[in-house]
Amino acid sequence: MAHSAPPSYTGESVRSSICRLYGQRSDLPLTVLHATVPPVAASLVQQRSHVLDAIFDCIHDQLYPKDSAVGENADTRSSAITNHWLRSVPESLLFDEAAVVNYLGMVVAIDFCHWAEVPCKAGRTATASVGEEVTGFAGFYAAVDPPSGASAVGNGGTTASAAVAELFAEPPSAVGKELGTLSTAAAAAPTLLRGSAAMMYLLRRAVEVHRLPWFCPDFLQRFRGDTAAATSALRVCFLGCEQDGVTPLWMPCTRERVELLLSLADAFVARQTSYYKLLRACGGLLFAPDAAAAATAPCGFVPTLVRLHRRYADFARVPVEGPGCTGGNTGEAAPDVCIVPVLKLSQLTALAIEQALPVLWRYQAASSVSSKSLHSKLPPSAPANCWLTDRAARIARSGAESRTAEPESSLSGVFTDSAKLSICCDYQIPKALRAAGLLVYDDHLARIVDRHVLLMPGSAEEVSIRVATLIAAERLLQFLNTPPQRQSSLARELDATAAGVPGAPAQLPAKRLCSGIHLDYALWYVGRYMLPSEARHHLCRTIMY
Repeated sequence: MAHSAPPSYTGESVRSSICRLYGQRSDLPLTVLHATVPPVAASLVQQRSHVLDAIFDCIHDQLYPKDSAVGENADTRSSAITNHWLRSVPESLLFDEAAVVNYLGMVVAIDFCHWAEVPCKAGRTATASVGEEVTGFAGFYAAVDPPSGASAVGNGGTTASAAVAELFAEPPSAVGKELGTLSTAAAAAPTLLRGSAAMMYLLRRAVEVHRLPWFCPDFLQRFRGDTAAATSALRVCFLGCEQDGVTPLWMPCTRERVELLLSLADAFVARQTSYYKLLRACGGLLFAPDAAAAATAPCGFVPTLVRLHRRYADFARVPVEGPGCTGGNTGEAAPDVCIVPVLKLSQLTALAIEQALPVLWRYQAASSVSSKSLHSKLPPSAPANCWLTDRAARIARSGAESRTAEPESSLSGVFTDSAKLSICCDYQIPKALRAAGLLVYDDHLARIVDRHVLLMPGSAEEVSIRVATLIAAERLLQFLNTPPQRQSSLARELDATAAGVPGAPAQLPAKRLCSGIHLDYALWYVGRYMLPSEARHHLCRTIMY
């Protein structure tokens, strides 16, 4: 993976790039180096129904949710936040829109590589090199503090620790799945959070308990680029535990995370900007607009992040002569290489904002009219002439007018072009697509992945997985949004009965399309929690995912 934006990148979305480069014949198998993407055919759907049905059910639950992201207490008319992005934000920031955006931006910027290596032979840790098997593979955990009795604003009266644990704790059926069965002693241990959830908990706790503003550029500037000093000061942000809930374990790639925080702080201070200022300047666009409007419109939030810092320059390089690719990119020094934007963490940053801000606006609006709210009125979110202020007012108003009516698409999120978001390619999504038969590795790549051999970032093997994953996800998304498939797989109420037809499934409105956001979560969830331990994901030490 390249760590600088290629000259050819003009702000095109990942989905558009994949369709342009690989989308001409979705009815044929397509090979990218060591991985093949078969067409999504009815026969394949039937053969892999045990996995695909789980994916479809997860998408269905998102399209037709039974509960709102902001639940309302009938007695107090106070609100309880259940959106996981907003729940990860310290309560003290919930009435400062800019602080919420800046906090989420920094969280996502260091949300990568959550697998660890622990001692496995005579107490020694043998860190694998590229091409070697990872023998000490393990998860990174955080033990949740027991309830202290302190109240938690916006969490329905529960403590902050309990609220976070409830949202992020491992499902009982998933605990110990990949790393072996938990012992009786471990089962009685405190609630454990794993991976990204563990990181979010530690970061929030650092702010709320230790009063450590780890996400503030001005605070990070105090270390003057001294990684060792910053790591020592930020110890509580990155020190978790092993699966036993007791043995201390530093978060994987702690040094790289601290270096990124310091470097991002330098970039923000030097440019006198922030995630929130970049959001306000994007005009509500995620990616560069169509050519006709490009002359006057902003370039988009994601391309702005790509240009801001090397951390967001997530591109794959695929040989043009390889089968499947129908073209390259103009303006590149190497015309025989096709540049494919993957943009995992810049898209995830946008997704976090897209999902968190509408919930925040509704929460603020609900709290401002609550007789028992700690805040009497909603402070201004942004300058009056900002598009973000108008969007906030419209979404808050729509939530207040009706919590049950079909939401208008223009009021459902922050960005006007959120449909351009693709899946955020990580470890679990390729694993889920492979289990579903939508991603096939050749013998060489299958052997490497199944044996947990460490891949080199940007290698042919890693590029095969990530680019083929984007293609497979795009094909599945197109398949799900064809009218017959949408009605049969996504628009049926589970365990419901159609009026007047005993035993027949009730039909739900078929106009709700499955988006990249829906598919991303469904594939991640199935890959993370619903596959057997024999289903391995690839391993690669990289800051990109």
